[in-house]
Amino acid sequence: MIPIAGVTGSGIKVFVWTQRFIGRLAMDGIKQGWAFRKPITGKRALASDYRDDIFSKLEYIQASTNLIDPECAVWDDYGVQRSGRRCFTSECRNQGVDPEDIELQCRWSTERANGHRQVQRTMLHTYSEVRNMKKALIRPSKLGM
Repeated sequence: MIPIAGVTGSGIKVFVWTQRFIGRLAMDGIKQGWAFRKPITGKRALASDYRDDIFSKLEYIQASTNLIDPECAVWDDYGVQRSGRRCFTSECRNQGVDPEDIELQCRWSTERANGHRQVQRTMLHTYSEVRNMKKALIRPSKLGM
C-alpha cells in the first residue's frame, strides 16, 4: 500500500476507483491474495505480464489522439517496468512539492520494495515510522498532480 490522498490535487478520486477495482475483483470471486495475479497459478503477476496489453493500448492512443508524439516508438522508448519513482519525483518537482516530502515517500517505497535490504537513510528517515507519517506521505498526491 502506498499512502495517497483520497482525492488528488488534479481531482482523481482514488478511493472511488479503488473501491470499483476491489468490487470488480470480488465479482470475479477474488477476495484474497494478489489483485494482479497470474491466471492459472494465482501467483503475483509481474509488470511484464501486461506488456502486450499496455503497449497495444498505447499504440491505439498514439494513433487516435495527440497525447503521444507520433515520432515516439512506444515499444522501444518505454519499458513496462520504468521506474514509477522517477516519474513521481519529476512530477512532484514540477508541481512544487517540498523535496523533503518527495524524499520521505520515495525512501519508504524503495525500502518496502527491497524487503529486508534497507536503503541508506538519514536520521530523519531512520526515526520516521510509516504508520505515523500518513500526513507527510499523502502530501504529494494532495497537491496539483
